[in-house]
Amino acid sequence: MRQPATVLITLAVVAAIIGGSVGSVSAASQAVPEGALARQGTLYQDDGSEGTSIWVPTYMQARNLSCEYAAAVIAMAAYGVWVNEYDFDGMVGWSDNPHWGYRGNITGWWGNTDDYGVYASALAPAIRNFGFWADEFYAQGDASALTSRIDAGTPVIVWLGLWGDTGFYEWTSDGTPYKLASGMHVVVAYGYDSGGVMVSDPAHGTKHYYDWGTFMTYWNVLDGMGLAVGPQ
Repeated sequence: MRQPATVLITLAVVAAIIGGSVGSVSAASQAVPEGALARQGTLYQDDGSEGTSIWVPTYMQARNLSCEYAAAVIAMAAYGVWVNEYDFDGMVGWSDNPHWGYRGNITGWWGNTDDYGVYASALAPAIRNFGFWADEFYAQGDASALTSRIDAGTPVIVWLGLWGDTGFYEWTSDGTPYKLASGMHVVVAYGYDSGGVMVSDPAHGTKHYYDWGTFMTYWNVLDGMGLAVGPQ
């Protein structure tokens, strides 16, 4: 399949997409296409270069700050398993440190770091409870950490800093540091080519295409945090 021209997503557009109140779930009726469990497809561009795409659905998060749980729904639905994002609340729990649990009020307003979200290390055990494996990794600027997993046929949940490098550190009472970033958002990367990365975005249940420069800038804010998901 031929890729469309690269679409540059500006910070202003992203802010408009994410900033408003997000509506309720509406995507669970999407059917998994025949052969979806062997989902890789090769993409050919006009210049002869190739990329990889995986089938994933779209899904709109049910609450303002539930993008992590909604991204997990998307990743598992790629294998034909639909779960309820509210089930993650009790599985993940809460903590000031997002590596340990959900930080803040999940119905709060997007963009701040008090009502915030959860990181891969706390989300992964909940995904495993549904019978999937979850591979947490930190790319640290290495794009191949993402492309190799997509090439293997697995969707990848990625943590992005849509306001650029706003990261700063806080510490738990025992001295454990953790990084926060204003404008954090989570999407599912499901394909790439020489120009950029394709993502399923739960903010409004849509798909986007980020050029590589924009994507890596956003992804590097939280050290290239990613969570690849696949069936046991």
